[in-house]
Amino acid sequence: MIPPEMRDERMIRLCVAVSAGLFDSAINYAWNSTIVELRQKVIRFGLPIVAQLTSKSLDEKRLSEMMDGELLKLCLELNLITEDGFFKLDQCRDIRNNFSAAHPAVGVLDEDEVINFISRCAREALSTINVPAGVNFKELVNAIRGGDFNPDQSTHWSEAIRRTHAAQRELISTSLHGMYCDDTLGQSARNNCAALFPVSIEIDGVPAKVLDQHQEYVGKGEAAKAAASREFFTRFGLLDLLSEVERHAIISTACDRLMSVHQGINNFYNEPPFAERLREIVAASSIPDSVRTKFVHAVVACAIGNPYGISWAAVQHYEAMIRDFTPKNMELMLELPKTQTIAAQRIAHYPSCRGRFASLVGLLNVAAVPTKIKTIYDGWIAAMPAQP
Repeated sequence: MIPPEMRDERMIRLCVAVSAGLFDSAINYAWNSTIVELRQKVIRFGLPIVAQLTSKSLDEKRLSEMMDGELLKLCLELNLITEDGFFKLDQCRDIRNNFSAAHPAVGVLDEDEVINFISRCAREALSTINVPAGVNFKELVNAIRGGDFNPDQSTHWSEAIRRTHAAQRELISTSLHGMYCDDTLGQSARNNCAALFPVSIEIDGVPAKVLDQHQEYVGKGEAAKAAASREFFTRFGLLDLLSEVERHAIISTACDRLMSVHQGINNFYNEPPFAERLREIVAASSIPDSVRTKFVHAVVACAIGNPYGISWAAVQHYEAMIRDFTPKNMELMLELPKTQTIAAQRIAHYPSCRGRFASLVGLLNVAAVPTKIKTIYDGWIAAMPAQP
């Protein structure tokens, strides 16, 4: 039933059109009332909250300019209408476009079809019945901003996200990425977003809107958000979704930082977090050929250390990366002593570094060593220092 407050001039025109048999005009009036009410529902939900969730500015003017199909999708994502309601209203939109007085009609409707049209609009959009299923976005955003989740909160929101429909999960995952990249929010909000993001993508996968959002940050020159977004993709092992150019930049920067720390003061104490970071990055992404040499050199140079020793706390990360070397990486590693690099100089001049390099060669998967460097490999294996 249509509430009394919605029985305005459009409803009067609707009744007159129906009584006169002008069904094409009647469905146009019904649809106009539906769209006006859906816009009001979005406004009542809160335009600032919608803007934050979608990472796009939204005011009443832009809302009024939104296409009907986009408005329906937004209302579904915000849980203002049900999934059934979305599909029924989308059918009504198609009927209105093809059979109403708003456009040249492709046919005519009878009274039963008009009654069904008006009934759907009244039930799915014009009624005041609350939609029971889905996630309450206002509560979710407030919870994320309110401090670190306790176990009960984490469980509650995770289950709510799993139970909701796909369209809302898509908006949630995109919103979590956007809030994670928002430097005005604190670390606790980021932690909460990170806790919920895997749940939001476990059923439907990573939505394209997350990638589009990342590209917007890059394209607009929002350096802080772009950097946070790259960190986000690294954290969840999604770097392969980024372009090769971006992956090159991320791995190259991580190598530069590791080498800078390695050659600095107190490198034995400072290396571990940078080594762990590089390991996380390459575990989450394939390595572009353009940065492969730099990566191999950085790992090997830090792993063989210097005449004074190595960073023992970082060794586990270096060894793990070397064990995972591809045949291309193995080839670059075994050819490293012939290059004009820091690692080559240390191997040539310091026995301790040379011995550690031979031990690292022993970590390679012998079955994957390319045939053309097998002789070099065997030579280094023979040079491995005896185990105590």
